Amino acid sequence: MFLEIEDMLALGFACAVAMIAGQFLFSDRYVFSIPMNWFLVLVVLGLGVPALTLFKYGKPRKYLADLFAWYSKPHSYCALARDTQLATDYLKEEE
Repeated sequence: MFLEIEDMLALGFACAVAMIAGQFLFSDRYVFSIPMNWFLVLVVLGLGVPALTLFKYGKPRKYLADLFAWYSKPHSYCALARDTQLATDYLKEEE
């Protein structure tokens, strides 16, 4: 279904959260004779896979990992701040 391992991990995390929320919030509820915690997992999977596939359509590989890295790392908005990820000088001095 054009999903990568990061996508499946994100869906697995969302399913785990839905299972825990269903267990603690709706422990005695049933939908179509299925316990609510399992029903929420099925809903997350049923809506999450197509939504993630549509979201990633036309985007490069590892897009979800890069998106997570972008939002999880601090940003430096100052032009004078040194870049810690540059290994070599960007501009070379004239000799």
